[in-house]
Amino acid sequence: MSDWKARNDRYEEIARRLNVIGEYYDLQAISSSEKGTREIAKYYRASDFYYNLVHSKGGHNIHMGLSQDGQFHKEDFLMQAKFIAGHIGPDTCRILEVGAGRVANTKYLAGLFPHIAFTALDLPGRNFLKTKVPKNVTLTEGDYNDLSRFGKGSFDLVFGVETICHSPDKNRTVREISRILKPGGKLIVFDVYEPLPKSEMTEFEQNVNRITLASMCVTELDLFIGDTEKYLRENGYGKIEVTDLTQQIRPSLSRLDRLFGKWFRHPKIMRFLRLFIRREANQNSIAGWVMLPAFDGERLLQYNRVVAVKN
Repeated sequence: MSDWKARNDRYEEIARRLNVIGEYYDLQAISSSEKGTREIAKYYRASDFYYNLVHSKGGHNIHMGLSQDGQFHKEDFLMQAKFIAGHIGPDTCRILEVGAGRVANTKYLAGLFPHIAFTALDLPGRNFLKTKVPKNVTLTEGDYNDLSRFGKGSFDLVFGVETICHSPDKNRTVREISRILKPGGKLIVFDVYEPLPKSEMTEFEQNVNRITLASMCVTELDLFIGDTEKYLRENGYGKIEVTDLTQQIRPSLSRLDRLFGKWFRHPKIMRFLRLFIRREANQNSIAGWVMLPAFDGERLLQYNRVVAVKN
């Protein structure tokens, strides 16, 4: 099968699914909804039970698993943290996680490196400061687009797992993180990006991305991976490595795809969800059923790991 034919078939399947989803949700209203810090905090506050019970099977993980053998395993949720652990050296003293959520990644790393001081930052408005953490972890609330509370060169390593995607101004985010990183410090990001600038995407492709991301309160703005690489260079980063991990998240996506596919085939289930589950959490079902064909790594969405070293 040609690449064009495979893509056309995938797009037809996405269109079919969106038609079904449109019977239950106002997709235009969702795609144009506000995605500011208040809305993001509200989304996660409402969705915590979903991420814990449905997405990560009781693991409090708010990110995709990275599978090495094409099969989903619960341990796949540790792969981002394990990669970060490999970049922690003997001279690493202070580490910051931005958009820490339920602090699963920082807790894991803090257990491995009890001599290192970790700081976990997340938005106010979701009971973040009540999270139980190890003694070498400090919790603080705030926006990673304003890190003025931290002095210049405060951290040896900064990381974020599936959180920078919420920023409508990636240049500002990169600039703020660069200021608080020591020379030679590292920024490590795992996140969703668009492989093409919007000017090279069709209207259908832009709409698919807009709906998929909006259902998780993620902005469609400033998502082109090429722009992020440019921002990193402009803000003092030398060595920059971008790795496409789209294939590694597909087992996680397949698991969600099967689950939500069953839901959308049963109107009674959908009516129940709309009646008894908060809208912000309920909308996760949209992404759950669209992400598998949408994450193609070519024209729609891709999952990248970015490692950048400050000059």
